[in-house]
Amino acid sequence: MLHAALALGFGLVLTLVLYPAFLSQLVSFRAGQRIQEYGPASHATKVGTPTMGGLLFCVVIAAAWLLFDRSRAGFVLAFAFGGGAALGLVDDVANVRGQGALGLLGRQKLLLQAVIGVLVGMGLNQIGATHQILPWLGAPDLGVAIVPLAALVVVCASNAVNITDGVDGLAATCCAVAFGALLFIALGVHNLPAIVISATTLGALGGFLVFNWFPARVFMGDTGSLALGCALVAVSAELHLLWLLPLLGIVFVVETLSVIVNVTAIRKFHRRILRSSPIHHHFEALGFREPVIVAGFGFVALLAAVATALYAHHLGGLV
Repeated sequence: MLHAALALGFGLVLTLVLYPAFLSQLVSFRAGQRIQEYGPASHATKVGTPTMGGLLFCVVIAAAWLLFDRSRAGFVLAFAFGGGAALGLVDDVANVRGQGALGLLGRQKLLLQAVIGVLVGMGLNQIGATHQILPWLGAPDLGVAIVPLAALVVVCASNAVNITDGVDGLAATCCAVAFGALLFIALGVHNLPAIVISATTLGALGGFLVFNWFPARVFMGDTGSLALGCALVAVSAELHLLWLLPLLGIVFVVETLSVIVNVTAIRKFHRRILRSSPIHHHFEALGFREPVIVAGFGFVALLAAVATALYAHHLGGLV
């Protein structure tokens, strides 16, 4: 519990103290966000808002690992953050410099995400995080199969969080709720690496939300969203809960499915299921304000997090 309190406070205080100066640096770097042409018209006012804000909370999380943990398992979790952040940073820099449509090409990003996923999977295999709980089937040992599975899930999760990051405070709120649940679970099984990373992330996202809440003064960018998606996979796997990640991240799943369904309907049947996608844009089109959308989606994320934590508690010794 002490490590959790220290790591959470470390993440919260450091981000609150450092973000004002960091924002000034982003402005000097001219790291202004470019907006997709087919996005909501109300988002035109967001053009030029500093992006790449996730870089700071990723650095804070890495520092927390060095300060409070320094274990091999913790390194794998911190590496997941760092790998996702590095890829996202490359994409964000390409974005703000006007290279490509809005950054890296889709196939380039997918390939690099898969590479990061393979490396994360190799790390999970090395630390013995190969027993993953399957509901009603125990926790079978996946062995080296954890490597391709982690690669697949990293690609899916990092893109899902990235898709969700389209309304001020939405992705950060849902991720904070998810890491809060992972922290609760980690405390129950005394898993120090997962405690340190989850607690620091929860605190750091709390500090980030002060500046990311509507109207946002900074966006996390792909630097933050890809890092958070990768880390969700790694921490869930460390707690043997990889198969429960779709429940824990139900908002991210729905956001991704809304894009797939709407795009498929437009291409195949020339009609829309939703006014806009991802689904948070659909609610914007219906007239809901951004803070209301975040509150609603955050409540759904909280219900899913509670369900995941309760199920993990029910599993007892398997976690």
